[in-house]
Amino acid sequence: MNKPAGAERVIELAEQVLAETASDKEIAELESLMVDEPELRRVYLRYALVHGQLALTTVGLPETGLHPLSSSDSLVPSKSLQTPAQRSWLYVVTSVAAAVLLVVSAGFYFAGSRDNLGGVSSNLPELANNDLATGDVASGGHYDNRNLPVHVVGVLDTDRLRSISPTTFTVHQGATRLTTTDGTDVQIEGPAMFGASSRSEGVLFEGSVHASLTRPDTNYSIQTSSLRVVDRGTNFRVATMEHDRIRVDVIDGEVEVQSRIRRPLYYWSFDDSGSDGTAESEPDLRYSDDHIRQSPGLVGSGALVFENRKDAFVRIETGTGVEVGTGNMACSSGISIEALVVCRWSGRHMDYDEIFRKEDGNHRMLLSFQNDDDVNNFDVPEVTPGPCLSFGLHLEQHGYSELDMPLDGRDGRPTLGELTDGRPHHIVAAYDSFTGQKAIYVDGRLRFSHDFPVGNLILNGGPSPAVIGNHRNSEPFTGTIDEVAFYDFALSPDEISAHHLRAMRGEPYFGPQTGPLASERWLAITLVGAGTSQVFDTLTGLAIP
Repeated sequence: MNKPAGAERVIELAEQVLAETASDKEIAELESLMVDEPELRRVYLRYALVHGQLALTTVGLPETGLHPLSSSDSLVPSKSLQTPAQRSWLYVVTSVAAAVLLVVSAGFYFAGSRDNLGGVSSNLPELANNDLATGDVASGGHYDNRNLPVHVVGVLDTDRLRSISPTTFTVHQGATRLTTTDGTDVQIEGPAMFGASSRSEGVLFEGSVHASLTRPDTNYSIQTSSLRVVDRGTNFRVATMEHDRIRVDVIDGEVEVQSRIRRPLYYWSFDDSGSDGTAESEPDLRYSDDHIRQSPGLVGSGALVFENRKDAFVRIETGTGVEVGTGNMACSSGISIEALVVCRWSGRHMDYDEIFRKEDGNHRMLLSFQNDDDVNNFDVPEVTPGPCLSFGLHLEQHGYSELDMPLDGRDGRPTLGELTDGRPHHIVAAYDSFTGQKAIYVDGRLRFSHDFPVGNLILNGGPSPAVIGNHRNSEPFTGTIDEVAFYDFALSPDEISAHHLRAMRGEPYFGPQTGPLASERWLAITLVGAGTSQVFDTLTGLAIP
């Protein structure tokens, strides 16, 4: 989704303003941006609507700074309004937001339902028990359980009135057709399993899918486990085969077959921090004043030391989107969060130490130490309450859940004492929709996992900025964090083991022979022209004669 220049900054500032944590300088900056650019007012309004809906409820989030609004309250603190022009338009924005919220509470967000449509078993997103229609919000812990709007992928041919959000379809027999919002006709030919992950891309887990473009100004790609087929024409088909192979048939035009570049989407080494609160080599990071201490790196020249201060955090000022499923941090078929930490967590009851968190309502993703008696019943599988390392993620059809690894020393799991022994520990949380496995690795080894059904897409991304080392000034980390990496795919066990070995030698995860991180996510292998077919090995990326 295209956003006007400055939209990400407006969303970041709005997050702080609406949570009542913004400084006067940040509030003034937000006002200035919106006064100058009418388009940015619409960005703010859309974001404020979601927060305002939460404020209309009688239940709030403890210690988050979000409180119910009376009919006379403003969505922006009035202390910073400096000019009549600013006061005028902000009054209008707030009034419009209040009116539109009545529509929101009556069902503005449509999430779909499960149906059987002509042999299609479609796993459509459902509203959770605490959704926008009821306004319910979890009263325990620091969770924001709103169902934020999810971006629309397209419509089913069998029901033109129903918009489809990212969804996995299982077609048992026959075929069903999806028309994307970009105008691509996608026919899923059963038996097949296909994830409609975005308006311009789908994920083929099994079977065959035929894509036909109707507009010359659009592109469509079909992703498999490690290959992607991108159209350079108008009409093509991709089918899975035995022995980890796929067949690509080009009816018209040509397609480009690509292999995944197995590098992180983001990688923060913390080796270089500037005097203005930003990292000179990592300008997408914003440090909270001088409350975080720089130390010699566990790897490289620098690392961040957190001292359990509520006002200490690192905000990631990139990767946000307007809706769930948008922005650079929106993943679909896989994800990995990796970090090197020296943990000094207390392990006490109701104490949380965040490594990484992005809080987009109940589409959040997190990696944190927790001990909260499972107050929200998010753990899947169910585990005995106590100190744990938690990996939270929202999966299509299953909703938000957390893989809570008990720190009890059983079945190969580490103990709390092992992870707080003052030594560096390598932690990776990963989910792979092609296998269904959600897993936590510590020091290069798989320590805890749960298998979901194959094919469940991730629903994440959205307007909230990600944060390292804290959450809403209430879950500060205690210890050192270094070498944080974020991937839009699941690292393999071999990759995780290799990264751990390198980190323990004081080396970056990636060898110097691989060069700098590439901005591209995929590497072109070959072109396949009209009227031809080609078979590829998905493991090696090689064409099969």
